[in-house]
Amino acid sequence: MQTAQFSDPGTAATTVVNIMAGSKFEFLARPAQVRVYAVIDTTAAIPANRVILDLSLGNVVVGEARTPAVVAVDTGPFRNENLLTSGQGAAGDRIQIRLQNPDALAQPTRVLVDIIDLA
Repeated sequence: MQTAQFSDPGTAATTVVNIMAGSKFEFLARPAQVRVYAVIDTTAAIPANRVILDLSLGNVVVGEARTPAVVAVDTGPFRNENLLTSGQGAAGDRIQIRLQNPDALAQPTRVLVDIIDLA
């Protein structure tokens, strides 16, 4: 199993097109299950419009408009609590995780990705 962790400051009203861009795990080496866990840090005020996460494997949208849980600062994500979406991809498929913060508040976001080989 391969694991990758990413953090994003969650700048207000911005979109990260692919948090996996440039990672050595961005493209699947072999058929695999991809699991995505994510959380948002608690800020002074919980935003009305939380971060939205989309997952695509190759040209297939696996999870759309998923909203991570709001947690204490620097807590998680935990595999037993914060699974947002998962799917299976073929060798060569690109893992694309899009983060969008539609709110006027910054929302620091942490993402954990597990890649589990199927073959």
